[in-house]
Amino acid sequence: MSKFIFNVIIFSTVFFHACDFKDQELEYEETLVVFANITANFPVTDTIFVSRTAAIGEDVLANDLWVEDAEVFLKDSSDLKLPFQSLGNGRYFPISAESSVEEISNYLNFIIRGGEKYTLVVNTVSDSVLAETVVPSTINIESLEAMEYECPDGEILSTKQIDVNNLGNISFTDMAILINDPDLYVESNDIIIDTVTYRFGDCFTQSFASYPYFNVSFDNDNYQTIKILTYATDANKMGLEPLDSLSSSIDPDSGGFFDYNYNSIRDSAFTNLIYDTSLGFRIWKGQYPRNEKSVPYRINPWQWNIEESPQPIMWLYFDYYGLQLMTFQATSESYFNYFSGDPVGQNIYLLPDSNIERAKGVFYSSASTSFLVYVKRDN
Repeated sequence: MSKFIFNVIIFSTVFFHACDFKDQELEYEETLVVFANITANFPVTDTIFVSRTAAIGEDVLANDLWVEDAEVFLKDSSDLKLPFQSLGNGRYFPISAESSVEEISNYLNFIIRGGEKYTLVVNTVSDSVLAETVVPSTINIESLEAMEYECPDGEILSTKQIDVNNLGNISFTDMAILINDPDLYVESNDIIIDTVTYRFGDCFTQSFASYPYFNVSFDNDNYQTIKILTYATDANKMGLEPLDSLSSSIDPDSGGFFDYNYNSIRDSAFTNLIYDTSLGFRIWKGQYPRNEKSVPYRINPWQWNIEESPQPIMWLYFDYYGLQLMTFQATSESYFNYFSGDPVGQNIYLLPDSNIERAKGVFYSSASTSFLVYVKRDN
């Protein structure tokens, strides 16, 4: 009995020393927060955001945390510098509406080169931080051959093989023309675009394991994280809310209609929006954001992060009907490390892994390839 009591005492001593809850209290220190991205073979295309942190008990509005007077510049491996201008609200970009011809020329000639190291420097009155990234050299993708897919009810369907290289090595200038007038660019360059049909149901709109329209492969041994951007070129097309004979919302002239904005009037809506209120759809995509007129929409472009190849491209990648510009970006190590942390704040005690010295945020780079595909309605 005495031996048992002795063992309990020893165990209790070890246990409670191991579970000492006297954690060291860290003193808060204000730092800068910087987000920046560059892409191989393009000039700088993304705005740099600069702000500061705030203490938990600090009485300050979020908009007051933006840093407006920072000196921001990008430097390549030969020490050539590209200065950024403040656009307000913590946004910085190499040119503005007031830029001179010389400034615009310098900006367009500062092309990001794959395989090289770039340094971002941000100086303020009270702080100076820098970050480095090595730009991925390239990314190559291809569509797998058509294959069979078995639905939950046993039906066998074939996936498609589409052209995922129909834009080739598109330049920055051509990309700008494409986004500004997609139809004209496609017609002028005789681009052949494959079509996939968006379908609803248990086989098509349930999860990541749903029927894939096509499959894209890449050399995942050479990349850590692939960022996929889907940009619907026809997202802003407006028109009357669509008719539906089964709807309880009645239009005096035309019958039932989908009352997307809940105002009992058949008026304008985003007519290419893929609209679904089923439970499975809401679980995977969430509620629709709404504009000031309560009209539903989806964020465009939409982004996914993946790591495995081949990647099935199914319903989750598309929020609108019509022409889609899909971009696969091979990201730098800093992007992978950041998203290996906790960037969405699910754990308040775990900070994302930043590559910016003495600051928070991330400076990353990517190499990209894009293609066009058309998403058709199911008759």
